[in-house]
Amino acid sequence: MLRKAFKQFQLGVKNPGQGMRILASEAKMRAGIRTLRSLELAVTWICNLDCEFCYAEDLMKAQKKPPHMPVEEVADITRQARDLGLIHVNVTGGEPLVRKDIFEVVDAIPKDVVVSLVTNSTLLTKEKIVRLKQAGLSTIQMSYGGYYLKSFQRDLARYCVEQGISVTLSVVNIKAERPNIEHAFAMAEEDDFSVLFNYPMIYKNEGVDSEYYWKMRYHPRCREDNLFWSGKDRCPAGTHKLYVTNDGDVMTCDRIHAIYGNVRTEPLAGIHKRMYEQFIKHKSFCLLETCEKQWDENNKRSGRNYSKTLLGTREDPFNVFEGTPLMHGSVAGSTMAQEIHAARKRASEGGANGHDAQGHDASGDGRPVDVPVSEEAPTKR
Repeated sequence: MLRKAFKQFQLGVKNPGQGMRILASEAKMRAGIRTLRSLELAVTWICNLDCEFCYAEDLMKAQKKPPHMPVEEVADITRQARDLGLIHVNVTGGEPLVRKDIFEVVDAIPKDVVVSLVTNSTLLTKEKIVRLKQAGLSTIQMSYGGYYLKSFQRDLARYCVEQGISVTLSVVNIKAERPNIEHAFAMAEEDDFSVLFNYPMIYKNEGVDSEYYWKMRYHPRCREDNLFWSGKDRCPAGTHKLYVTNDGDVMTCDRIHAIYGNVRTEPLAGIHKRMYEQFIKHKSFCLLETCEKQWDENNKRSGRNYSKTLLGTREDPFNVFEGTPLMHGSVAGSTMAQEIHAARKRASEGGANGHDAQGHDASGDGRPVDVPVSEEAPTKR
């Protein structure tokens, strides 16, 4: 675990200020002091691709032309989050690179905070890489897997490393993707990348590839949301990590669309305090998990004894909290969020599949590869 922590620190930190904040955050978290470590910002819901398995599809397609999150709002939210202990911001969407002002978006984030950006790589160029580095980007997360083999450009990934931007190959850990994930790890060793494991929601797939997941989870080059340099076998969603949509709704994570407040109507500090006090009691390996067998497996492998009373449901594939105690404290959210939820419920009641019920992602992809959708999992870096 120490090797892993050191490697992740080495790959992520780009200046002394970031290093000092991370070490201070680690100490606060381990002392039980409330602190917000990671923030995901959906700065746009527009994407140049149209992935059926995209977990942000419901958010992206709710409007014909969804508005971008203003640069000024990015600056304000991240400043508020920094006051709460923030050490990492993940810029996501939609496809962030559709924004012509994406460089201003990255530049608006405090420089002592690690900044990563999620992309499907189709709009990436050497010129943009240079400008992103100048704006303060620390890491670029490139979608990787069967669906992205034709759009992924290894030469550009290597160029990022040359320019001082760390590269993470973002994968979804399901059995159908194992050969591609194995190749991702091989590239990571050769080119000094890391590999981000995205824990899958069960949606047109059988769930996590438990065998390979646990085999590689502690590999030094393996990143994962519920580790994030902390070495803890516990989901950080709702406590040390939050997701903010581009219309200000605050969720525990980008794959669970239950809303607990809106930054356009109240300060982030108040929302985080309420969520922290609720979710710090809800101990789980991953809040996304809906399978009792996998819940037991995760407890066994991690040495935990998390209660199954917090197991999510499959009533709504994009909100596993639906009908559970985890919905306590949730709010209706923005008008668009209410419309999305109503549409999903109607589709679910009508027996529609997850795609018809509308999904959710952050950097969809057009369908460049002949990979059956039935083997894919919702993905977003």
